[in-house]
Order: sequence, then C-alpha cells, then structure tokens
Amino acid sequence: MPKKDLDIIILAAGKGKRMHQAFPGLPKVLVPLAGRAMLLRLLDAVEASEVDGQPIVVVGPAVEAEVREALAGKDVQFALQPEPRGTGHAVLCAKDFVTGASNVLVLYGDQPLVSARTIRTLVESHLGNGAAVTMLTVPLPDFKEWRSSFADWGRVIRGKDGRFEKSVEAKDATVAELGVTEVNPCMYCFRSEWLWKHLPGVTCSNAQGEYYLPDVLAAAAGNGDRVETVAVADAREVLGANTPEQLAVLERVFEEVKRSQG
Repeated sequence: MPKKDLDIIILAAGKGKRMHQAFPGLPKVLVPLAGRAMLLRLLDAVEASEVDGQPIVVVGPAVEAEVREALAGKDVQFALQPEPRGTGHAVLCAKDFVTGASNVLVLYGDQPLVSARTIRTLVESHLGNGAAVTMLTVPLPDFKEWRSSFADWGRVIRGKDGRFEKSVEAKDATVAELGVTEVNPCMYCFRSEWLWKHLPGVTCSNAQGEYYLPDVLAAAAGNGDRVETVAVADAREVLGANTPEQLAVLERVFEEVKRSQG
C-alpha cells in the first residue's frame, strides 16, 4: 500500500478494573492474549496493514509508566489523558500530537483480533469515498453464544433509506433501538479538519456522564455531512474482553481465527 495522508490514534487509557481479579494491577491493554499483550497484537496489525502514520497511544496516569515500558522500542508517541472523561475526550488529548495529516484513524488498544486487512479496508474506503467519517460496523444475526458481549455495544441506527442516521450507546438506547443487531465497534476514519472542528462540541449528557466519541457523529447528521459505513468481514475480529470470562472467550476465538486463516 502506498503511503497515506493519515494520523493514527490508539486509545489505551483504561485501567481494566474488572480484569484485575486475574491480572492484579495490570493495565487492560497489556493483558496477554495467547502470551502477547492485546495492545501489541493491535500494533502488529497496524504495522502489517501498511497504512501510513506513527501511532499516537493515549494513556492515563495510572497506566502510563507500564504501557510506555511495554512499548519500548516501538515507533509510537504517547498522549496523556489526565482524567477518565470518555473516549471523545481521549481523542482530543491526542490533538497536539497529530502531524496535520488530512485524515485520522481511531482504534482501540483492547481489540487485539482486528486484522491488517480490516484496517486497510477501512482506510482505503475512507480515502476513496469523500465522506466526513467512515465507520466500521458489525452486522449480527443475534446476541447469542459468543456474540452475547455485543449486546452491551452501541447500536447503529439507519434511516428508511438504509443510510446511517446515528449511533446510540446501549445504556441510552430505547427498547426498539436495543432490538437492532448492527453494532458500533467505534473504529473510525475521519477527515481531520472535520473532526477537530466538531469534536469539541460533544457533550456529556448521557447515562455515564462521559464524552463519547460516537456522539460526534450526530454533528454529521445535523449538518448533512456524509457518514459512510464498512461492515467488518468477520465479527470475531472486533471482540474485546473486560472480564476474565470474556478473555477466555477471546482466547478460544483467537485459536479459531488462527485455524481458519490456515
């Protein structure tokens, strides 16, 4: 892939308290999956995707030292989110570190199964479609079995014409919206100018009182700016783990994906 006009932001500030019963004090993104930290597996995929850009890893004060140590020797920068105010705020904390590229890719350090192919597809789709935002989505048949953890994810709401309308967090969704089985893994490509103009306008008027990155999409809908979507080829790629039980599922899925890829 030729070099792209792209900045890459990876969110990695969470402490992962629910994982501490199995990994006391270890930052969530450093929890091992098949012997390798989740964040390192994501960085492997970013490197293999050949999308251009030095990743900016957003960390919190409680995890900064350990994450820096784990990534020693990696070609990354670090941005500090001084307090946990949500994913939208975390991305804003990286603004001073971007290069001024025309596009911004946002990824999460606790989604270790994302493939280089998916990252490349998202970026290439965005560069070719002229949209303000291109987002990955996960169409599912249901929330049963290994898909049960997706029930807690934000829903992708579409209009009658099938085009993206909004993304609603599960905690803020209506009963009808919770019935939607297309979910938002929060992986986006933005036009940089558009993102930095509209992200400061995101509010924290939601159940968690946080600044959610998906809420910036409402600005696109309100202004008539285009939001395009790319469906992930394999929903297993975007699974994460918040608990030891979910990590056990992730380990099984990792082995299944490895076998399916030969």
